[in-house]
Amino acid sequence: MENEKLNLIATSAEGRLYNINGFLIVLVSGSDYEMGCQYGELLKDHIKKSWDTLIEPGRKKGSITDEDLKVWFNRGYSYASNRNKNFYQGIAQGSGIPIENICLLDQYMEYGMYESKLHSFSGCSSGLAWGNDSLDGNMYTSRNMDWAESFLPLPITLLVKKPKGGDFKSASVAWPGMIAAWTSINENGVYFDLHDGTSMGGQIIAINRPSTLGVTVDLISESDSLDTLLAKVNGTVASVSHIMTVADEKRAASVERSSLGGNRYRTENGDSITVVNTFLSPDWGIGVRETLSNSLKRYKNIKHHLDRNKGKINDQVLRNIFDLTLFNQDGTFNENGGPTKPTVQDVDLTNYQVVFDIQNRKIWMKIPVPSYFIDWTSVDIGQLWNT
Repeated sequence: MENEKLNLIATSAEGRLYNINGFLIVLVSGSDYEMGCQYGELLKDHIKKSWDTLIEPGRKKGSITDEDLKVWFNRGYSYASNRNKNFYQGIAQGSGIPIENICLLDQYMEYGMYESKLHSFSGCSSGLAWGNDSLDGNMYTSRNMDWAESFLPLPITLLVKKPKGGDFKSASVAWPGMIAAWTSINENGVYFDLHDGTSMGGQIIAINRPSTLGVTVDLISESDSLDTLLAKVNGTVASVSHIMTVADEKRAASVERSSLGGNRYRTENGDSITVVNTFLSPDWGIGVRETLSNSLKRYKNIKHHLDRNKGKINDQVLRNIFDLTLFNQDGTFNENGGPTKPTVQDVDLTNYQVVFDIQNRKIWMKIPVPSYFIDWTSVDIGQLWNT
């Protein structure tokens, strides 16, 4: 839907909340604290809904206790960068929601796995092309976030930050109250997304380390190139096993990260790469294996279509590939299909889809689930940064 327009819903100081075809766009500007205040005030009702949907049921059952709140606040806040601390403080101030709640909500994925309530982060897929494999040599990225049905009632939120004080402008896709940079780009064209890696790297959550989810905000805020991003990633120890798709305007790779075994860097032949939830680097010395979310089948499908379209890939081609489903309606695998799961036919479904034109700082977002369907919707991030 190329012609959709941003509709202004609310303002808070320099902050702006827009709706575009059902997606929320939160534009914030200022210091970290000021941006947090704007974010909190603009999204307070949506943050409360995130809490009521994801955490309050556990509170009522007694499975999420006051002690849990205390422990995870201490971990999420005390070990965070000053950047994130100030943003958390601002969210609490702007929304009126206790900062303990804010910190637990932002770490909800790690908390859930630590308490063995979630089998994984998600079952995500990414496909990227650039150089000789793309139509014009520019970098194009695509990504599915596959996870739980419980997230579907929450609006997909694009957080667009214009910091004052040295950080780079950035934009990240997530849910209200979750500021972790799941799927992100910054003004330098540095991009990354996160995939679950616990089925390969071990489902060990190290709560005596800074949250990997919080560290993502620091990475996107400070990296001026892919080399810088990789150096910063190598300078941290993961608190949870995951896989990062990483790119800038010129090249891309993946970093497979284990909370127990460190990092491995992986590239593929040519100017394209496919990333799923299986560790594929031979340097691990372990067998390549399938996951409950059918990672290897998703990998095979995406790579097949990237190879077929070498030299022709752009944002439209990636959207076409990621519109293809993994399963047929009867539950059989879709031969030469794609990675997308609009309904639960294995262990999760596709919550949202994202395609980036990195060179032009443009994003397309989609929700493929029939009861929450929103078709491909474009946003010019560069224009928002220059607003």
